[in-house]
Amino acid sequence: MRLLDKMFILVSDDDRQVILRLNPSHPIFQMHFPGTPITPGTCLVQMLGELLERKVGHKLELKKIVNLKFIRPLSPEESPLLTVVFDSLETFPPLDTICAKGIITANEQVATKFSVIFKFQENSL
Repeated sequence: MRLLDKMFILVSDDDRQVILRLNPSHPIFQMHFPGTPITPGTCLVQMLGELLERKVGHKLELKKIVNLKFIRPLSPEESPLLTVVFDSLETFPPLDTICAKGIITANEQVATKFSVIFKFQENSL
């Protein structure tokens, strides 16, 4: 399920940094958790994949989560603006995987640190 333009929208996007806004009325927040919504970790990984797809122009599939550290919860009500900073993006021979490392911040505080590997799929976007 695609989350872009449903659960979150892009506010700005440059080479290393993406600012996005969470949509607090998205149904996932009614279920996770009622009255105290937070962004599920699986949704954060999906967001990273969709942002990377935009950067590389190809469909991607999650291959491996090397490291994913949740430092503080991301509430769509308390901190709807998120900044995703890609500290490094590396493509590995034979150019079929991309490793992304970085952080997600909210209210100028680190909320998540990530290191993920995605595999390029045959069909481009």
